[in-house]
Amino acid sequence: MKVGIIGFGRLGKLLTKNLSKDATTICYDINISKEEVESLGSKVGTLEEVCKSTILILCVPISAIESIADQIAPLVSKETLVVDVCSVKIHPMKILEEKLPQDTQILGTHPMFGPDSAAKSLYGCKIVLCQQRVSDERYRNIKGYLESHGLKVIEATADEHDQQIANTLILTHTIGRTLMEMNATEMEIDTKGYRRLLKILETVENDSVQLFKDMNKYNPHAKNMRTSLSSALEETLASVQS
Repeated sequence: MKVGIIGFGRLGKLLTKNLSKDATTICYDINISKEEVESLGSKVGTLEEVCKSTILILCVPISAIESIADQIAPLVSKETLVVDVCSVKIHPMKILEEKLPQDTQILGTHPMFGPDSAAKSLYGCKIVLCQQRVSDERYRNIKGYLESHGLKVIEATADEHDQQIANTLILTHTIGRTLMEMNATEMEIDTKGYRRLLKILETVENDSVQLFKDMNKYNPHAKNMRTSLSSALEETLASVQS
């Protein structure tokens, strides 16, 4: 099996490192280090070469998914399974279905882990699968492979995913970004509760501002979460106004 990976950022590197243990992998990015790719057991290829893979994984920002879809549309075939790993699902899956050939299979995924949380092992990590335009056989094979490596597979529709992720991941990032704006930091006089709060900050500080903005822009349920959070905060602060 040949796996192509477009995008060699933090997640792309993590997937390359792990998938290269079981498959032949080939990577493409505009700015990519041949030495670093080869150190992970993979090799660098052109966009055309990567698109000939059995499985093609798109490790690109949410806001770049439409541009990438346009680029790969004339290059992929019906033998290729295109997989996206975006942290929203409705938008990228809609774009891929519209842009790619009708006989190209598509699988929506969201690895609920990253280079920090999966630094030592993927065992026990969660991954969401959205079976929308992929054959049952191929889907079962992918699911079985993931489970055989200790991952917990969660099956959901794109809308179910985006509803829940707005109230979990995006909420977490919103609180973390707020703490960063407040310059929250360790203090000598603190509590365990405060230190737990700083853990939220640590969770998001290595992720880009672009990711935070993209998640809010392209998840249709994010606005409701922000409204609820803002309302709850206002009510909480109002309760202690003298």
